[in-house]
Parts: sequence; C-alpha cells; structure tokens
Amino acid sequence: MVKLSGYITNINVFKKGLNYFFKFMFGENSTMKRKINLISALIQWKILERERLSSYPIKVNIDPGNICNLHCKACPTGVGLEGRNKGLINWGTYKKIIDEIGDYLFEVDLYSWGEPFLHRQIFDMVEYANQKKITTIISSNFMVFNDEICEKIIKSQLSLLIVSLHGGSQESIDSYQVGTDFNKVINNMKKIVEMKNKLKSNKPFIQWRMVVTKYNEHEIEKVQKMAKEIGVNRLELAPYRCDMATEVLMSNERQFETAKTFLPKDEGYSMYNYSKKEKKNIKNDDCIWLFMQAAVNWNGSVSPCCAIWHEKFDFGNISEKPFLEIWNNEKYIAARRLNRKNYKPDPKLGLVCATCYKNQAQI
Repeated sequence: MVKLSGYITNINVFKKGLNYFFKFMFGENSTMKRKINLISALIQWKILERERLSSYPIKVNIDPGNICNLHCKACPTGVGLEGRNKGLINWGTYKKIIDEIGDYLFEVDLYSWGEPFLHRQIFDMVEYANQKKITTIISSNFMVFNDEICEKIIKSQLSLLIVSLHGGSQESIDSYQVGTDFNKVINNMKKIVEMKNKLKSNKPFIQWRMVVTKYNEHEIEKVQKMAKEIGVNRLELAPYRCDMATEVLMSNERQFETAKTFLPKDEGYSMYNYSKKEKKNIKNDDCIWLFMQAAVNWNGSVSPCCAIWHEKFDFGNISEKPFLEIWNNEKYIAARRLNRKNYKPDPKLGLVCATCYKNQAQI
C-alpha cells in the first residue's frame, strides 16, 4: 500500500519485458514450451529486431463482453460511446483462442470493456484456461454477486480477482463510478474473504483497486484501514487515466487537460507531471503489446492493445483467420516498424499505433 511515486516508475519498455521474464519464467505454470516462447519473443524483439515473429504472445486480454451495469465517467462503455458493437463472446470464439495459443500463454485477463460476471459462462472460461495451467485474472465492479457466484469464483480456482471500488464512501464513489452501491460491494468483499477461509482456499488472490482522484484522495487512510479489516490480499492505489477510448489519440498535453477534472491534488498519486502537463513515464521505445501481448474483443477481433475502443483500428478477426496469421499481417508488421529509423507507414493502413507513438501516449 504505497504511493504511486513507487507504483509509477520511469522505466523503459524493455525493463517491462524483463519484468515479465522474471515474473513468468519461474512461475508455477512455466512449462518448457512457454519458457522457450518467452525467450524467443524477447530475442526477436530486442536483439534481432524482427517485425515478423515466430513467437506467440505470452499474455492475452480476452473481453467476455463490452456490456456493463455501471456508468463510469471515463469508460466508453459507461458513457455509451459508439464505435464498437456490443455483445458477449461465444464459447466457440473463446475456445478457439485458447486452443490456438494457450500452450504459449502464461496469463489470460478475462476483462476489458465490460463486467465479466454478466457472462453466464465466465467460470467455464476460467476452468478451461486452468486446464492448460494458464493464470486467470478478472477485474470486476463486484455488483453482480450472490452466494452461488461467490462459491463458483473460489471453486473455479480463479488466480486473481481485482475488485474495482474507487473510494471509501458512497459520496466519493458517486463522483466517478456511477451506479455502484458502496456498502454492497464492501459486504461482497467480506463474503468472499469469509468463503475463502471457510473452504480453506488460497485462491483467488483478492485485490481492491482504487483509482485515486481528487474526490477520494482524502479517504486513502480510511480505505487502507478498511482493506486490512476486510482481509483482502492487497490494496492497489491506481492512477487516474483520461478518457480510455480516446487516450491513445491525444497528445500528452491534451490528455492532461482532459484528465484535470479528476486528478488528485497530490501529484504523488498521479501518472502526470503537473508542471510539465505530461505523463511522468513517457515512452520512446517499442510498445510491448506488439511483441508480447494481445487483446481480443468479444467478437473475435484483435486490437493492437487493450486501450483501443474503436473497431476501425482493429488488426483482424480470429473468426476469419488463424491468430498467427493476424499476428504477422501487414498492420502488425507496420506497427512493429514504427520505432525504426525513418519509417513512415502507409496512411491507407489507418494505423492507430502511429498516432499513439506520435503523441507519446503509450500505456
């Protein structure tokens, strides 16, 4: 439970790649095939500087659906922004992803633009990934909850449950996370901790995530105390990001101006340098998403990263082509060249990554 000055460090992307190496290389689900793929990905990315990869992603975000019960003010789903059709992933699409690249994956994050527990097969997804010994993570607003769901979360052996609750009172919650019942979520966290203890399970690891804003920063000590009393495994004090749908399309200064409405007074809890009006950790390196991670939407479309809301920027669809064919298609190859000297992509590609690099907006 530390300030974001420690959480947001000014490290380059390759260090993140190395962090992945040490995080995954010696984990409980580290098979020989995954180890070889991880090493190969790092070598092709940073030593050989390849744009067409023989390695697979080591981590993938799969969106169960972009439907949500809340109306968070910085979320495109919450504010009803157009640009991506709404729906829930079907079992065939999910299974195809896991069957095709699961042997290489250390981790699958089952969340993105919606509330995962609204999908009736979410626990089947967790269990299917578990069969291949893939770490599973869900981030939830924890409003869709009852005793049956509580027991299923634990018995599915979900690895990590992130509970998004952005404040220590109903008043602060209402400023950003519209539709949340503060007391209900607190009670739901208590119930799952009690159920874990009753079933003598060490899974899931429960993490309370609070995005720090000017409306809740005065409650940090209160939230730290509450987290300890409830018995969650970790409290994460996360930085506020501006409009998640358009962040990668904005200049650093524009991002700062957009975010100002919610930024905390204490800069130590922010990802922005207030005097410079820009992010603290501006990246001038290749984006790790293009070499080691992937994002798959509910309908099978593949986005270059988890921050892409608009469908027009997607790179392909696994319902139409095998993942590896998309992973090495014209758009991916062009995106991997972006940080190479004097390279300018064909404007016809509509490459959102080029705008992101230009604006130094990488997440």
